[in-house]
Amino acid sequence: MELDANKLGSRILEIERNLQKISHYANVSDDDFWADERNIYSIKHLLLENIESAGSICAHIAAKRLHLPVSSYGECFACLEKAAIITPGLSQKLQRMAKFRNFMVHQYWEINDRRVLEYARHNLEDFRDFMEAVKDYLNVNDQT
Repeated sequence: MELDANKLGSRILEIERNLQKISHYANVSDDDFWADERNIYSIKHLLLENIESAGSICAHIAAKRLHLPVSSYGECFACLEKAAIITPGLSQKLQRMAKFRNFMVHQYWEINDRRVLEYARHNLEDFRDFMEAVKDYLNVNDQT
């Protein structure tokens, strides 16, 4: 089955744009950052959008190329790992991100805002690594 290149490209572009915005907020000094509560709300929202976009990319590849139905983003990232599209280490990071998304959406518990900021400051490479793995997979498979 054919992948929708426009859909995948749109999701990747959204992640890239959001990463720039997240970096902007995350690079504000602590005093300035915590002085305006909109900063943490913005980061949370942008992270949520990025996790959703990564999950959408994953689900699309799983359905169209791997012919696998998935019921959750965590399961989807595990499928990409089994198909050797992403590494086990990246898969584990993305599965933790999917759990974080569920906690934010369903408010299972109080989210620690300081940990969210630390994540935004030190772990955005997970999204970049995912996009690179997807691009590599698509380039290799589109040439065959």
